[in-house]
Amino acid sequence: MVRIGHAVLGEKGTKICVPIVGTTMKEILDATAVACNTPCHVVELRIDYYERAHSIDAIIELLMLIKPQLKGRALLFTWRTKGEGGEKSISSQDYFTMLERIIPTGLVDAIDIELFFDQDRMLKTIEFAKVHGITIIMSNHDFNGTPSHEVIVNRLIQMKEFLADVPKMAVMPHTTGDVLTLLEATAEVKALYPSDPIITMAMGPLGAVTRAAGALFGNAMTFASAGKASAPGQIDVHELKRILDTIDVDGVFDEQQHKRVKVH
Repeated sequence: MVRIGHAVLGEKGTKICVPIVGTTMKEILDATAVACNTPCHVVELRIDYYERAHSIDAIIELLMLIKPQLKGRALLFTWRTKGEGGEKSISSQDYFTMLERIIPTGLVDAIDIELFFDQDRMLKTIEFAKVHGITIIMSNHDFNGTPSHEVIVNRLIQMKEFLADVPKMAVMPHTTGDVLTLLEATAEVKALYPSDPIITMAMGPLGAVTRAAGALFGNAMTFASAGKASAPGQIDVHELKRILDTIDVDGVFDEQQHKRVKVH
């Protein structure tokens, strides 16, 4: 069982996360207010969009203003790096210094840490986060294509080995076969760790099915937009909630039914 705030990933259906992508303090606070009037469980602050993101003091000041607006929803704190589709570059040193300042504040419930960073520093930051009860989502994003089945599986397992609470992988499909590759890899990893949540998605229009029906293959949380999207293919949060309620995949996933099947 993994919690992000009050949300329990892997229980009672797919959790919905709405990213906040404003550039100014006002835009971010306004977008947070909109998000918190939707049926989402988690709000993700994409701090790399913020115009003052390189000031840790400015980030903490912003978080102090966001916290009262959340109405009990969990806050996921993310700096998506330029190389993985984010808005701003950041050095490894600055990245982990920022996270280590944010973690003890009590202002965030979870942090996103990208897989391909300085591993020694990453492990120290993860250990520090766990001491403070912060959930770790470890992520990898490929905006250019879809890695092979084996690569997706190996990366998700590697994240587990780094003691991430929730491995997350996003890919860009160019064919329906790419979408199947992502779903098949998700189901395989879920079968290996049936009690542990994972997050996967295929981006863009082709990948919309993974956002709406990914839970059938083991996906625990999906990202939806409430205004400006943070990635291609995000579905409006209200529309996505209707789809999820219609599909009603809660409890459908059974690892025994989703052993790896070769797709020829």
